[in-house]
Amino acid sequence: MDERKKPKGNKDKGRITKHVLKEQVSNRRQNDQKEEDKLLDLLEKALKGFPKTCSDTCNPHKCEDVYDVENHEEAMKLKDELKTFEMEHLHKLTSANSVRFGRQTLLHIMVNEWSKDDWSLKQKRFLGWMLQQQNFRIMLEDQNEDGVTPMHIALSKKVDEFVNCVLEAKGLGGIINILKKDSTSTGNCLHIATKYNFPNLKAMIDKCTDNKDVLVSTNRSHRDTPLHVAVKDLILPVMIEDLPEEPPEEAPDNSPFDTDSNQGDGEYEQVTFVKADFSRDHEEDDSDYHPSQQDADADNSTDGKDSENGEPNQYRPETHEERLERLRTILATLEKETTRPRPPLPHHTHKEGRLGHVDTLLLRAGTSPEFIELPPSHNVRLLVEANPEALEMLNEAERTPYREREEALLNDPDVQKVISEYATQPVHELEEEDSDSNSMSDLECQQIVEDRKKWARRMIVVKDPVAHYIRSYCLRHSKSREDAMKRLYQPGKECHIEFDLAGMPDTVIPQAYLDQLALHLKFESILKYVALPALSIERQPLSNNTKSSQLIAPSLPRGGCSDLVAVFDWLWRNGVREIIKVMVVDDRDRPHADAAIVEALYGFKVEEWDWKRVDLCSDVIHDASPTVKEVSLYCSGNNAVLMGWASAEGLGNSKKFPQLEKVNIYVRDGLEDVDVRKRNTDRCKASIEKHREISPNHEKIQVEIIPDKNKVSFSSEFYNATDGRDPPWIESIQNFSRFLKAASDKMGDITPIKIAIIDDGIDATVVGLHTKIVGGATFCPYPHSSELVNSYFVPSGKHGTLMAQLICRLCPDVQLYIARLEELPTSTGNGRRVTARSAAKAVDWAINCGVNIISMSWTIQTTGTDNPDMKNLQTAINRANTSHILMFCSASDQGGHTPERCYPGDWNQCVRIGGATFAGDKLTWVDDKVDFWFPGRNVPFPSSDGKTVAYESGSSVATAAATGLAGVLLYAARLVYTNKTEIFQDRDELQNALKNMASGSDKKFPRCNEILGRLFKEKLWKEKKRHMPSTERGNRGLSIETLSWDRVSQPALKELVDHIQIAVGVWLHVMPDPWLATVGY
Repeated sequence: MDERKKPKGNKDKGRITKHVLKEQVSNRRQNDQKEEDKLLDLLEKALKGFPKTCSDTCNPHKCEDVYDVENHEEAMKLKDELKTFEMEHLHKLTSANSVRFGRQTLLHIMVNEWSKDDWSLKQKRFLGWMLQQQNFRIMLEDQNEDGVTPMHIALSKKVDEFVNCVLEAKGLGGIINILKKDSTSTGNCLHIATKYNFPNLKAMIDKCTDNKDVLVSTNRSHRDTPLHVAVKDLILPVMIEDLPEEPPEEAPDNSPFDTDSNQGDGEYEQVTFVKADFSRDHEEDDSDYHPSQQDADADNSTDGKDSENGEPNQYRPETHEERLERLRTILATLEKETTRPRPPLPHHTHKEGRLGHVDTLLLRAGTSPEFIELPPSHNVRLLVEANPEALEMLNEAERTPYREREEALLNDPDVQKVISEYATQPVHELEEEDSDSNSMSDLECQQIVEDRKKWARRMIVVKDPVAHYIRSYCLRHSKSREDAMKRLYQPGKECHIEFDLAGMPDTVIPQAYLDQLALHLKFESILKYVALPALSIERQPLSNNTKSSQLIAPSLPRGGCSDLVAVFDWLWRNGVREIIKVMVVDDRDRPHADAAIVEALYGFKVEEWDWKRVDLCSDVIHDASPTVKEVSLYCSGNNAVLMGWASAEGLGNSKKFPQLEKVNIYVRDGLEDVDVRKRNTDRCKASIEKHREISPNHEKIQVEIIPDKNKVSFSSEFYNATDGRDPPWIESIQNFSRFLKAASDKMGDITPIKIAIIDDGIDATVVGLHTKIVGGATFCPYPHSSELVNSYFVPSGKHGTLMAQLICRLCPDVQLYIARLEELPTSTGNGRRVTARSAAKAVDWAINCGVNIISMSWTIQTTGTDNPDMKNLQTAINRANTSHILMFCSASDQGGHTPERCYPGDWNQCVRIGGATFAGDKLTWVDDKVDFWFPGRNVPFPSSDGKTVAYESGSSVATAAATGLAGVLLYAARLVYTNKTEIFQDRDELQNALKNMASGSDKKFPRCNEILGRLFKEKLWKEKKRHMPSTERGNRGLSIETLSWDRVSQPALKELVDHIQIAVGVWLHVMPDPWLATVGY
C-alpha cells in the first residue's frame, strides 16, 4: 500500500492523547494551586484568630495546668480562649489536611509561604500549638509530589524558626523518623541541614543520640553521609569583633529540589550565615583575626569563649577575596617551609646582619603559621564528635570524608588557580650555575614547576583547617593504627604516622642514612609519636654546592650534645609540623645541652613531652614547646630541682604552660632517706598545683610522683645493645642457667627439658642449634603434591630458627623437637597463615614424642571453629593439656579490634603470651587478652661471631622467651627434687609460679632479674654466712654463673624454688626429708 494513502487515525489518536494528558496535567496543577490557596487562607485566618494573650504569655500546651491559686482565674480565662479558638478552627484545619498523598500539606504551605525572616512570637506559638495535635504531627513525615517533607523545605529555604519549633516540641516521639526521612535526591534532614548550614545543627544531632545510624546514612545521589556533605563546604569561618549592622547580601534561594539547579547552588548559601557560637583560639591582644595570620605560640585556647568577658566569639563566612588571600598566603611561605624556624640566640647575629632574635621570631611566625582552629560548633566537628564511625564510611566514589575533603580542595578552581600562579612564577633565587652553564633547560624549568605544584598541593591540604581537624582527630582518637590509616588514606598511598628508631643496632648513624630513608618514607604532617634512643649523628662535611636550605643554623659553643637537632631538622624538611608525643632517651654521660633540646623541638607543636634527661629545667620545655599538655620529668632526687619545677616560674605557671594538664615526675632515690624524699616530692606536687590554682582562668593540673626504683631507670627505657651486653632480664636468666648447668654436670643424671617448636622449620646449620635437635617432622607438603614435602631442617624463613635460638640461650639443657607447619599466603598477599590441619598433626606428633613443653609462636585467626581441621586442632590441644604438657602460644599482634578470635589461645588451655618492653610495658599493638607479658620489643639476637646484633619484636618472640623461662624452672626443680614428681609441669602450678615472680597489681610480667638475680644472691649470702668465718663476712661479692654446686648453693637454690611456688602445700608432699629438716618443717 502507498505510504501516503495510509489511514491517519492512529497518528491523530496519539496527538489527541498527548493533548489530553497535557491538559489534564495543567488542570491538576490549577486545582492543586487552588487547594493550596485555600490552605494558605485557612492558615492565615487561624493565625489571626489565635489567642493573642496566650501567644504572648504562655505555651499553649501548658494552658491545661493551673499553676497556683493566685493564677487560677487567669489560667481559666486562657483555657476558655484557647477552647473557643479550637472550636472555630481545629476542625477546619484538620479536615483541610485530609488530602491524598503527594499533595502539599498545611505544613508544606507554611514553610513555603511564611517568610524565612524572624517569625513573630505569635507564629511560633501557633506552630507549637499545631505540633501538640496528633493530626498535624503526622504531617511532618508527609512528602509532596517532589518527594520532600516540610522539614526538607524549611531547611533548604532556611526557615530556621520552623525547624527549631519542631526540635523543641514536647512529646514529639517520632522525631527520629522525621529526621531520617529521605528526600528523592538530597538525603535526610541531617544532609540538608549540613548542606545549608542550619545554625542549630547541634540540637538536631542531639536528637540522634540513641539512633546514630541517622548520622551515617547515605543519600541517593552520591551515597554521601552528612559528614561527606559537610567536608565539601570550602568556605571557612572568620572571627569578627562586632556583628555588622546589615547582614551580607545573600544570593537568591535555590531549593535543592529544583531539577534545574546545579550542585554548586547550595555552596554559596552556606557562606551567607553569621554564627555567634563558633569559636577558635585567638591572640592575647584581641586583634582582628585574619585567616592568614596566627599567633606563633598559640597559647590560650578559650574553647569558644572570649578571653576577657567570657562571651562566645562571633564568626562570619569568609569572602571570596579573603579566601584567595588566605590561599595565596599559605603558598607565599612555601619557599621558607623547608627551613625550620630557630629559637632566638641572644647576642648572636646572622650573616645578613640582622639580630638573631628578631630574625628567628619572624621565621617562626612567618614560615609556618599555626593552623586555624576549627570552631567547636563547626558542622564537621559536630558530626565527627557525635559519631566518629562516620570517618570510615565510603561514598559512591569510594572516598572517606577525609579523602573527600582532599578531593574537594584540590579540584576547587580557586585552589588550582593559586597553585598555578605559585608554580609558574619566576624563580627568584637560583643556585650559582656552573661555569659552562648560563641558564636552565626547559626540562629543568618544567621539573621545578611540577615539584612546586606537588609541594603546593600537599601544603594546601596540610594547612586546611577542616582536613587538619580530621587528621588530628583520627590520629588521637582512633581505636587502632589500622583504623586511623583506613580513615585517612587510600590503600597503597599511606603516609607514615610515626618515626621510631628505638632498637637501632648502631649508636652512631650517618646523615646519609636519614637521606636514604627520605627516598621511601612519606610522613604525615602530624605524627603520633617520635621515639629516639641515645644516638649520635655522623654529619657529612658541607660542600661548596650545598643548598642553603640544608645548612645547619650557626650554634654557640656548648659542652653537651646536639646530635638530635639534625634528626628533627630532617623531619621538618620532610613535612612534619606536629608531634603528639616525643620520647627521647638522653641518659648518656654527655647528654644534650638545654639549647640543643630547644633547637631540636622549636617550631613543632608537641603535646606530650618525654625527653628523658635527668634534672631538665622547665624553661627548656617552655622555650621549645609552650603548648604541651603532658610532661614527664626525671629527677635525680635533688630537692633544688624539685623546687625549681614547683616555683612560681615553673610548671604551675599558666602563662608559660597554658595548656598543661598533667605532670609525671620520676624520682630516683638520691642521697636522702625515704621520709625526707617523700616530704620533698609532696611539697613539689602541692606547690605546682597551688600556683596553677591562683592563676587567672586556671585549670586544675594533675601531678603524679613515681618512684624510679628499677635497675634500668625509666629514663633509659630505650637502649642500644651494641655494647655487647644483653638486657638485664635476659642476662639474669642466662647467668642462672649457667649455674644450673654446672650443678647438673656435677650431679649427673639430670634429664634435659624436651621442647617442641612448632613453626616454619629450623636452620640446622646454625652454630649452637645442631647439637640440640633430637627429632623433627614436617607437615608441609609441596603445593599440588601428595608425595613431596618441605623438610623441617630447610626452613621457609628464619622465624622458627630465631625462636629456637632464644629458647636455647635461656634454657640450660634442652632437647629440641622441630615440627614444620604448612603455610599458605594470606588473602592480601602480606605474610603467611598457618593451616589448622598441619597444626593439629604437629601437636599430636609432639605429644607422641613425650615433650615437656610445646612452643607455638603463631595464631590462627578465624570467626568459626566448626570446620573439621579446627575441630582436630582443638582435640589435639585437649589431649596435650590432659597429658600435662605445658603449651605456650602467642596473643594477637593486631590488637583487640578484630572480629576474629585467635586460636589456640582462645581455647584457654595454653598459656597465652603477649609482647612487652623489657620494663614490662605492653606493646600497643598487642591484644589485651593474655595470661602474661614477656619481653617482645627489640629483643637482641647476636650473630654467631658476636660482631653484629639483629633485633626482633612481637608476641611470637615473647612466647619463645616464656618457653625458655619455663624450661629453666623445670630444670631447677629437677635439681632440687630428684624424685619422679615434676614440679611446675602442671599448667596451673606454672602460672602460679610466674605470678609469684611478677610484680604489680596484675602479676603478669615476671621480674627475672629480681628473682633469679637479686633474690637468689640474698639467699646465697644467707647460706654462705652460716659456713664462713666471721672475719670473712664483709665480702658480699657473688657471681651466680661461676657458683659451684656445694653446701651453700644447694640449700639456696632449694629455698629459691620453694619461694617461687605460690602455695606451700603444692610442694610439701614431694619434698625429701633432708630438705624439710633444713628449712624447719
